[in-house]
Amino acid sequence: MNDHELTPKEMQLHSTDAWNKNYERYEKGNWIGIQYPTEVLVNFVSNLRKYNADVETYFQDSDKEYSIRNDFSGRALEIGFGSIANLKMVSDKGFECHGLEVSKEAVIRGENVMVEQGIKSIKLKLWEPHSLPFDNDHFSLVFGIQSIYFNLDLEAVVNEVFRVLKPGGYFLFSFFSERHDYMKYIEHVRNGIVRFGTNHPNPRLRGVYLRFLKSPEELKILFAKFKDVKTFTVESDQTPLFSSWRYVTGVKP
Repeated sequence: MNDHELTPKEMQLHSTDAWNKNYERYEKGNWIGIQYPTEVLVNFVSNLRKYNADVETYFQDSDKEYSIRNDFSGRALEIGFGSIANLKMVSDKGFECHGLEVSKEAVIRGENVMVEQGIKSIKLKLWEPHSLPFDNDHFSLVFGIQSIYFNLDLEAVVNEVFRVLKPGGYFLFSFFSERHDYMKYIEHVRNGIVRFGTNHPNPRLRGVYLRFLKSPEELKILFAKFKDVKTFTVESDQTPLFSSWRYVTGVKP
């Protein structure tokens, strides 16, 4: 059966299976994915209370920099946590943290790490896209780093993010930019769905399906229900493959 004969749900299940097998191949007994939080997320959360500050007011912290960066309350949700590194950082900031993952292996390993380190402020849950298993107006922050675009019904997930965020709650998500070297290895399927080809340099990603949004304008359309939507790009050539990530942030009205 080729790509054009598969339903979106079948493609989604294929990618979920690929991620679970990917994580199962990691060294036994060790946690998976990143060990330290993503720098962009650290900066974003640290500056949440100054989200709409202009140049003149950004540095007027009234000697309360520590509280602005570290004294938060409320609930936060990470979609596609992989590793619990980001959740640990957000928990340290003061949030009650929840994480969702399509990979059972990621959930098991994350829970093992929390037991080993005595972490009780994070709750992890196995997730089957696309509904978020939480009440309306539940979270102050929802984020996903290098993950949300693997949900093929992306519009449904964004609608769910809108539902579970409290009014005034924030989101942060990352997407591949068209400049990212990984985009040289995609094969177009249909309706904005692409897959990583058999020539992808990372064999663990070959055959995985994802959504690819080509421009900041497409991101702003996707998140049109929110206010103060912003996009920015972070790029690096520190590795053999040039990376270019487009981030999108916003607030629930």
